[in-house]
Amino acid sequence: MGCLNLTKTGLAMLISAQLAITTTTATMTQAEMLGTEAAISKYVQHSDRTFLMDELQREEIRAEIVRLGVDPAEAEARLAALTDAEVASIMVQMEKDNAGADIVGTLFTIFIILLVTDILCLTRIFNFTRCVR
Repeated sequence: MGCLNLTKTGLAMLISAQLAITTTTATMTQAEMLGTEAAISKYVQHSDRTFLMDELQREEIRAEIVRLGVDPAEAEARLAALTDAEVASIMVQMEKDNAGADIVGTLFTIFIILLVTDILCLTRIFNFTRCVR
């Protein structure tokens, strides 16, 4: 009987030690400062991917994809397979390529056109120009 109690006690101590070691290592955490950029980057990447998926759902986009000979389901699968860096690259390219995004260039072009028409005496908008006649 004494041997059985010794075995039970030893086994209980071994299981208790294992439990203590497991809970100690499982609850250890490493605290560090987390920057704002790192905290929101996961959500930004998710929203970018969601935005692109929503764009693929638009009827005119789907019609253009089909016209080009691409299956819309395959396009969605390929978009889902892109890495976060590739999605970010697509978003940057879309921001650069927005139609009418260059307001300064558009206003400068209009100014030059009006200036030339003033110089050619077709309009009289600016007081600082003289006609060439």
